[in-house]
Amino acid sequence: MDYLSGECTLEEAIAQIKLSTRHFAKRQLTWFRREEEVIWLNKQDYDYDEDKILGKMLSDLRREGVIK
Repeated sequence: MDYLSGECTLEEAIAQIKLSTRHFAKRQLTWFRREEEVIWLNKQDYDYDEDKILGKMLSDLRREGVIK
């Protein structure tokens, strides 16, 4: 909004958006790390294959009784 109102340059606005996005992502990770039921998956372990990842997610959800 600062850029649209002429209070900063486009470059400054982009830099601020990037910084704010990094801060938000860090807060999300901090929150998720405290959640005991979160199951972390490393995409590299599944060769970045989205079908394999989805299969693992569905398997975990079935095991936990979240879905049938």
